[in-house]
Amino acid sequence: MSQMQVRAVVVPEVDRLEVQTIALAPPGQSEVLIENHAAGVCHSDLHTLKGELRVRPPLVLGHEGSGVVVETGKAVTTVQAGDKVIYNWLPACNSCGTCLSGMPNLCEEFPSTILQGLLPNKVSRILDQDGEPLKHHLGVATMAEYMVTHERNIIPYEIDIPMATSAIVGCAVVTGMGAVWNTAQARPGQGLAVVGCGGVGLSALMGAKAAGCSPVIGVDRDQAKLRFAEALGADLTLDVSETDFADGLKELYPAGVDCIVDTVGAGTMADSLEAVKPGGKVVVVGMHAFKDKVPISPAQLVAMNRQLLGSFVGSSKPHFDIPRILNMYSQGTLDLDALITKTYGIDEVQSAFDDMVDGRVVRGVLEFTR
Repeated sequence: MSQMQVRAVVVPEVDRLEVQTIALAPPGQSEVLIENHAAGVCHSDLHTLKGELRVRPPLVLGHEGSGVVVETGKAVTTVQAGDKVIYNWLPACNSCGTCLSGMPNLCEEFPSTILQGLLPNKVSRILDQDGEPLKHHLGVATMAEYMVTHERNIIPYEIDIPMATSAIVGCAVVTGMGAVWNTAQARPGQGLAVVGCGGVGLSALMGAKAAGCSPVIGVDRDQAKLRFAEALGADLTLDVSETDFADGLKELYPAGVDCIVDTVGAGTMADSLEAVKPGGKVVVVGMHAFKDKVPISPAQLVAMNRQLLGSFVGSSKPHFDIPRILNMYSQGTLDLDALITKTYGIDEVQSAFDDMVDGRVVRGVLEFTR
C-alpha cells in the first residue's frame, strides 16, 4: 500500500490550528490503519495547541477517538480488519518497573514515545505537505480521516454504542470515573463532591453514583452545567458563582464530604482542601501547564489529616477500565450519550474549540463520516 492523502487537524506551530491534507504511510509490522469515525475535543488538546504541555508542534492533534480497523501489519494479533476500536493513548509497555507495580498510566517509556509524538516503536507515520515528518499527538493523532497507530494504542469492542460516544471513553470518561474508582477508591455511602461539571466532572459524578456514594454533589458556577449534573443524578448542586465554595458546601451538607474530585485544579485546589472534611481526600484531575503553582496550607493537610492526591487519566488501567465502562453502558448503568452535546465536521474544528472554551458544550466531538 502506498501513502494515503487524508485531511487532518494540524498544529504547525503554537497557537496555530489548520485543516490540511497530509500523507499517511502504510502501517508497519505491529501497526494498524484505522478509519477514524469520531474524535473528542479535550482541554488537553487546547493545552497542546497553546504549547503548555510536553508534546510540542508540529503535530496532528487529537487523542480521544474511535473508528474501524482497515488494515493491520503482519505482526498484529489483537485486531483484524472491520473491528471497532477505541483509542488508548496510554500504550504501556507492561514490563517496566512502574507498569509492573500496577501503574501502566505512568509507564516509563512515555517520555521517549507518546510525549515525543511518536508511536511506541518510536516512529512517526505522518508527513506534512512538504514531506516533513509530523508528530502523532500523544501517539495517536485522532483528528484525521484516517490514522496509523501501534496495536498497543487500541482497544477493540463489540457493543452497540454510537461512535461519537465511544470516542470520549478513552480519556474524558475513564479519567473522571477512574478518579473516583481508582484514585479516591470511593465506597458506598461516602459523600463526594465534584468540582467542575464539564465532561470529566460529569463522568466522575456518574462514576460516584455507580459506586454508591451518597450524597453526590455537583459544584460549578455555570447554571447550565449544574442542570446537567442534576439530570445525571447529582443529589445536590452548589452554585459557586456568588458563594464561597467551602462555606457553601458546609451549609449545603454540614456533615462534610469524604472526598472532593476537583476537575478544575489550580484555581480551586486550595478551596477543595479546605472544604473536604477532616480525614478526607481531594483528588486533583484537571490538567495544567507545568509552570502553574498553587498556594496550599500545610496545616490543612497535617492537622486535619487530609489527603491531596493527583490522578493522571484516572489512575487507570485502560485495558481493564475501558471494557468495564463499556459493559456498564451496555447494561444501562451509565448514560454516556448525555455527555455529547454537539458534533462538528472537521472544517468546524475551530468552532468546537471556541464552544469548549466558552462553556457552551459538555463535550464536543468531531465526526469524519458525516
